Amino acid sequence: MGKVSIKMIAEKTNLSPGTVSIVLNGRAREMRISEKTERRVLEEARKLGYKPNIFARRLRQQTSSQVTAVVAVLWPSLYSSELLVRFFNGLHSSILKENMNVEIVFKPYNYSKIDEIGNVFEDNFYNGLIVVGASDDDVVYINQADTLMPVVFFNRQSDRFGSVCLDDYSIGRRVAELFHARGHKRAAFIQSNHMARHLSMRKVGFLDGCRRYEISVLDEHVIHESMDFQGGKRAIKKILDSGLPPTALFFSTPSGMANGAYPYLQARGIELTKDMEIVGYGDTVTNELLKPAMTVIDLPVENMVIRCIELVLKMMKGQEEGPITVFEQTYFIFRDSCGDFSTKWK
Repeated sequence: MGKVSIKMIAEKTNLSPGTVSIVLNGRAREMRISEKTERRVLEEARKLGYKPNIFARRLRQQTSSQVTAVVAVLWPSLYSSELLVRFFNGLHSSILKENMNVEIVFKPYNYSKIDEIGNVFEDNFYNGLIVVGASDDDVVYINQADTLMPVVFFNRQSDRFGSVCLDDYSIGRRVAELFHARGHKRAAFIQSNHMARHLSMRKVGFLDGCRRYEISVLDEHVIHESMDFQGGKRAIKKILDSGLPPTALFFSTPSGMANGAYPYLQARGIELTKDMEIVGYGDTVTNELLKPAMTVIDLPVENMVIRCIELVLKMMKGQEEGPITVFEQTYFIFRDSCGDFSTKWK
């Protein structure tokens, strides 16, 4: 089928082109068009594969030679402000560097409650969406959403939309490889108590890697706690109270947990780097300020943001269709909490 027009949708639905245009431009409620009629139009548009170049409710520059694309970033309540800064630095630099005619709208939502955000998906209010930090339930909800907009997930995978993410299993396995290279035989694992597929894969990768390299990880040394200062302190207390302490520790979630763990370890007489080496996941300014500064396997936020904005723009232009997953590479940032072994780890 060739390019689907508003006129074709009007003929299929037995409605006027004006009514169809109003619905597709997101103005059905404003113009008091019934929800039943709105649903008919949207369903037929999806069935025919209608892909408008713009969603006019947000775009008012029809007489301009260039039309600004409006992309909304949906941001979860769970993520730290430090990650937010890195994310928007990536957006800012990529948009300016590539001279993209893009407007960014920031829209927060409560983690695992994206269904309460309103009619963001159904109203087709924006040209595209970038969804950050979605829970498993959020991903399921969005995959089933009634929307015409291109959607790209940041660090989550989707069977329906676009994704820019990391290989979480590989991340966990690479940390285990580093601990093996450093000569460790006992390790511990600390992660957020928010259960999610990507977290589970990171955990499985780490534990599989430890088994492969004969690094002991006791059940009582696998801890799930809240992503804050107190959660980090409680996690370390559980590990140290369980008996022989590990010599290596992996914080598998980017959070403030290490802020609580560090002073408690030192209060219990654990000399960091000598008695225990630590690796975290995802870099923040705080990691550099810790003493000793924490080695991390980084979440390459800026690079992933560039891929997200590029992908959503390609989807808007029809250059990419259907579910597509882009995997980004990650890397170690070595600091004093866990040293390098050889150049192959860089």
